[in-house]
Amino acid sequence: MLLPQAREREQRFKLALRIGLPIFILFLIVSISFFSMEAEQIPNHFIITTIAVFGAMIYYIFYLIYQGEQEQITDGVTHTFTREYLINYFRKRILKDEYTIFLVSVQNLTDINTHYSVQQGDKVLYEVGQWIGDYLHEKGVEKFPIGHYKGSDFLIGLEGAKEQYQNILDLMCLKFENRTVDEIEVSFASAIVDNNYSQDLDQLITHLFDRVNEKNAFKQRLDEDEIDPTKLEASVINAIQTQHFSVMYQMVQEKGSDALLEASIKLLDEENKLIHQNKFIPIVKRLGLSRKYDEMILESITKQMQKIPYHLMVAIPLSPVTVRNNAFYEKADTLIRHNEHVSGRIIFILNEEEHYHQPRRYNDLLQAYRRMGIYIAMDNLGSYKSAMITLKELEVDIIRFDTLYGKNIQEQSIQNILMGLNVIVHNFKMRSWIRMVEDEIGMQFVNKIGIDFSQGKYLGKIAPLEAFIAQDEELK
Repeated sequence: MLLPQAREREQRFKLALRIGLPIFILFLIVSISFFSMEAEQIPNHFIITTIAVFGAMIYYIFYLIYQGEQEQITDGVTHTFTREYLINYFRKRILKDEYTIFLVSVQNLTDINTHYSVQQGDKVLYEVGQWIGDYLHEKGVEKFPIGHYKGSDFLIGLEGAKEQYQNILDLMCLKFENRTVDEIEVSFASAIVDNNYSQDLDQLITHLFDRVNEKNAFKQRLDEDEIDPTKLEASVINAIQTQHFSVMYQMVQEKGSDALLEASIKLLDEENKLIHQNKFIPIVKRLGLSRKYDEMILESITKQMQKIPYHLMVAIPLSPVTVRNNAFYEKADTLIRHNEHVSGRIIFILNEEEHYHQPRRYNDLLQAYRRMGIYIAMDNLGSYKSAMITLKELEVDIIRFDTLYGKNIQEQSIQNILMGLNVIVHNFKMRSWIRMVEDEIGMQFVNKIGIDFSQGKYLGKIAPLEAFIAQDEELK
C-alpha cells in the first residue's frame, strides 16, 4: 500500500472515530442508566440485540464516510464537476433529446505553470470556470453542467442543438480573449458539437479536440489546402496504411559547401492533396501511430539513398518516443547497419519537448544508434520547451537552434544569445546548426561566429529529390 493510501485510510478512521465517539458515549450513558434501573426485568436476548444494533450502527457510520469520499463529484482545483461524474452524466443525457457539448481549453496553461507556478496555473483554471459560469448566467443559461475534463480543458453541457448557442459561445470566446489573472494573459481555444453528430460520447469528445487542433493549425497555415475536419482522421490513417505520402528536401550547408538534405514529409489524402504536419502529427500521436509512421518514413528514405549523391547525408525528423522503442531500434538496425548506401549518412533529428526521466538509459540507446552508423541531432535548443540539461546528459553529434534565432538573427539581443549558445555547443564537442537563414546579412553573421550547419531560403528552397540529383549531375 502506498503512503498516501495508508494516510488516507488513517484519516478516514480518525474522522469516523470523531463522529462515532459522541454517539457511542450517549448510547453508553443511556444504556447504563436504563440497565441499572431495569436490569432484573430485561431479558438476555434484548441485551444481545441491542449490542448487535449498536455494532451495525457504528459499521454504517464508517461505511458512509468511506462511501462519501469515493463519491466526490467536484474537482478540488476548479470546483467544477469531476471528469468521472461529468462523463457519466453526458452518457445518459445524449441518449435523450438534443444536447450540445462545448469545449473550452486554456492553451497556454503549460507556460503559466512553467513561468509563474503551478499554484498560479490552478488559480487560472478556477477563474476560467467562474468566468464561464458567470457569462452563461448573464445570457440566461441556468443549471448547466460544467466539468474539468483534463489538464487545461473544460466541458460544458447545454440543453438543445448547437445552433442555439453558437453565437453566444463565439461572443464568449471573444470576450475572454483579453482576460488576465494577476496580470497573466490567458489564451483560449474552443469547439462545439451536439449529439446530432453522434450519440457516442467518445466520438463527440474526440471531434471537439480535433476541431481545436484544426483551428490552431489554421492560424499557423499560409496558403494551405483545406481538409474537411470530419475526414481528416480517416485520411491520416489511410495515408499511413497505404504509405501514401510525399517527401521533399532542403539543402543544408556546412562551412559554405552542400552537406546534407533535410527531409520534409507530408501525407496525401485520397484526392492527392497534401496533409501538413501541423495537422496530422497530433492525430498520429493520439492514435498511437507514431512508430508505424516513423518506420514508414525511415524505410522509404533508406530506399532512396542509392539515388542521393554519396557526399550528402540525409536528416530525418523522428519522434523521440519512437526512437526509444526497442522494436523501432531493431527495425533501424535491419535497415541501416549493413547497408553501405545508408550507414554513416543518416541523421535522426529529435525534438524533446519534455525532460526524459531516464537520461542514462536514453543516452545508452543513443550511443547504440551512433554505433550503428546514425548521427543524432537534438532540435530547438534555446526554445522555452527545451532543457539545457540535455547537453550535459546526452552525447549527440549536432545541436540545432530554435527557429526563433534564425528568424530574428538581425536583432542584437538574438545575436548575443546565438554567440553564447554556439560556444556552449562547441565546448561540448558537438556541431551547431541554424535554420531560417533568409538573407546575406544573416549568412554573414552565421559565418562570423562559426555555426557549423546553416539552412534557409537564402541557401535553397524545399524541392523534390530529383532537383538535387539533377543539380549534382550538372556540377559533374
